[in-house]
Amino acid sequence: MFREYISDSHNELVIYAADNFSQFPRRDSSIVSRTDRALAVACSNDLVLLRSRLDQDYHNWIRSFGLGSDLVVDYGADLQGLSLSELIIINPEPVLEMIQKTNRRPVYVPWFSGNIEKEAAKILGADLFGASESETLKYNDKASFKNICIQLDIPVVNGVLFNIQAQNSKNYSSMTNIVKKLLHNHRTVIIRGTLGELGTSLYKTTGNDIAEIYQSILSSCEKTVLIEPFLNVFSSPNDQWIISRDGSIHHIGINEQICNDGMVHAGNSNNIQLSEHSLAYIIKTSRKILSKMASTGYIGIVGIDYIITDTGIFPIENNARFNGSSYVNLIVDNIQKATGSIPVWKSMKVKIPPCSFTELMEILKDNLYNGVKIDSIFPYNCEDLNKTGNFSLIYLAENAMALSILEQSIKELCVAPTSISG
Repeated sequence: MFREYISDSHNELVIYAADNFSQFPRRDSSIVSRTDRALAVACSNDLVLLRSRLDQDYHNWIRSFGLGSDLVVDYGADLQGLSLSELIIINPEPVLEMIQKTNRRPVYVPWFSGNIEKEAAKILGADLFGASESETLKYNDKASFKNICIQLDIPVVNGVLFNIQAQNSKNYSSMTNIVKKLLHNHRTVIIRGTLGELGTSLYKTTGNDIAEIYQSILSSCEKTVLIEPFLNVFSSPNDQWIISRDGSIHHIGINEQICNDGMVHAGNSNNIQLSEHSLAYIIKTSRKILSKMASTGYIGIVGIDYIITDTGIFPIENNARFNGSSYVNLIVDNIQKATGSIPVWKSMKVKIPPCSFTELMEILKDNLYNGVKIDSIFPYNCEDLNKTGNFSLIYLAENAMALSILEQSIKELCVAPTSISG
């Protein structure tokens, strides 16, 4: 199981810090930390760290099914403030006290592994389930990852790496010329920042809005962008792997990504429709990439995004960190331990009028997971529910038809799909 690749020792205390803030030095309202997704991920002897206050109603709900853990430290911090690792560095005492109580060796498991996460782990006396910041950034950076694929003789989407230079009066016209040249052979062009995530710094154009896009890129502080043709995509698989602390490589599985407008990630499904040839190619390609990563010292989760097009299969992004779908996989693992096999599942980010979790339970009513039935809905990412109405859910179903019925019930309840970051 996924969790055992993080730690398979009863003498270790896994500490989940599901906070993506460290990946976003520039934080705005589009970036939400979502630390509470780890509540349903945790096993009974794991420790979960939260930036804000624990929603006791949600916690009681998952614990009523034997999911999650009672070991929780909540910092009660503002949702747009410091990252969890920064909060630990400032005040490690609540976590150190919990470590002392359990009398187990701590393993710090952050969303993204950087220098601050390394410092937090050191203060806690914990083993870091992660890599150095340089290793993490080397693979997360889209241009760097593309070059690594080229070095490994892995086909990639043709395109141009372009440096944004606001002080250069000819910079905008140079970018425009590159876009228009690609538009001679393609109907649409995609422009993506090399560091932007979760739909930030991601644009597509047919040539009429290049000036607006250029200004948006300047505002995003991206220094480099990839300019590529927007291909005809049939499928967008995400291939999940994990490199354990001993350097061993494990394949978790392949999910189908659900993307709004063909670009922005909105959810995942295990009901992937790919040929055996395509699956074999993706796994073989990913293993080549993972072998390279392991050889240079990377440790942690890896989610490689692919596109399947009429001109080939191409890796486009390496999420060298926990992915949103990593937490879904872990939650489904936990549910399957309690309920049994879940043949079909699908995760989605949704939005409703702001409400409490108790009110959400009333909205979902008979469709809400009850610890027994398979055909049901499991909410998570509820940390911002009472302020914005944003949360995520997992449809759990016996088959595709049952999943479709659940989706329809959500539409009737006026719960609208969205493309929430995180």
